[in-house]
Amino acid sequence: MTVRCVLLAAIMLPLLGCGKSAIHFMREGGPVAQAPKVEQTVTLRKVWRRDLGQGYQNSNFLLTPAFQGDRLYAAEPGGRVYALDAQSGDILWKRDLDETLAAGVGADARQVLAVTRAGEVFSLDAENGETRWRQKMGTEILARPVFAEKQVLLRSGDGQVIGADLDSGRILWRVRRSVPALTVRGLSAPLIIDSVALIGFASGRLSGIDVESGAELWSARIFRARGSNEVNRLVDIDSDPYQMGDRLIIAGFQAQISALSLKTQRIEWDSDHSTLRPLSSVGNTLLVTTDDGSVSGLDIRTGSQMWEVDVLRGRGVSGPLGLGKNDLAVVGDYKGLLYLIDVASGQLVGRQKGGGGAVLGIYGSGDQDQFITLSENGALTAWSAGE
Repeated sequence: MTVRCVLLAAIMLPLLGCGKSAIHFMREGGPVAQAPKVEQTVTLRKVWRRDLGQGYQNSNFLLTPAFQGDRLYAAEPGGRVYALDAQSGDILWKRDLDETLAAGVGADARQVLAVTRAGEVFSLDAENGETRWRQKMGTEILARPVFAEKQVLLRSGDGQVIGADLDSGRILWRVRRSVPALTVRGLSAPLIIDSVALIGFASGRLSGIDVESGAELWSARIFRARGSNEVNRLVDIDSDPYQMGDRLIIAGFQAQISALSLKTQRIEWDSDHSTLRPLSSVGNTLLVTTDDGSVSGLDIRTGSQMWEVDVLRGRGVSGPLGLGKNDLAVVGDYKGLLYLIDVASGQLVGRQKGGGGAVLGIYGSGDQDQFITLSENGALTAWSAGE
């Protein structure tokens, strides 16, 4: 698939499970906009870069890195899992599982989890990469593993949510939900609040599931399908539920963004922005990259749009990451360019060539002016933003 693939092709390939470049769902249809000129007032400094091996040109599955303390755990589709020093990028250990990976990574202080295409979960010792346990789940896992106190939560493409024991991998419970005939290939990861897993489904519903027992405590329809055909009726919740204070933000594909009060369980506002990408924030500004590639800042209190960066439309823009220390947001595009946005005004204030092909994801490191990018060729790069 070329970088100029239209939206229908970019979406339908992962939906139907065909086409090796389905990872590039981020490349929108329509003409590709020229990279905008930016009056540079903030600079980006490359701290380190680490090439992990096989990239994503032939993969449908995005493997997100995970920070744990002073370490960064990462994997690449060919089966290699890495522990890196988060400050230097030095490899602390590397493990080749000799399996194609589909989901990961998840990590806590003791273990690192990665999932194969065959639905087998590997638990590796966080210190040395040795196998702690491995367990077949009997279904294809498509979302990164999420840790609860004693369980790990897994999501499959056929509508299952699985709770497994963290110490052994033994399956404790399964929740099964029906899946529409056509869905976006990919799943949001659960968000755990007070021992309740908040999970968005392809049907547009949000459920609260007790992490210990697997019991569904409640379920609510957030988005309703509209349209005359199956493509137009897609309302997948594939962006992870995002908490901002006492609000839960839910985003749906071809739907909208809704803010749910965690106090009253009522929808406070809706905003007509559709996205599959991760959400982020700085202060009271919710950061959204919409399906056409524009980036918006929404007032978290009302959902009103404060600003929009529309000059990036058609450039396969990644989900945003807020850099709270400098009141900035950063996004990347299909050419590997990174853009800094002033959150107060919505103005572009920095641009930097990243290298390594399309920017597939941007991840916070805990330091509010530093972040990691994952590129199409499999490279992880650490950056620091400053005047």
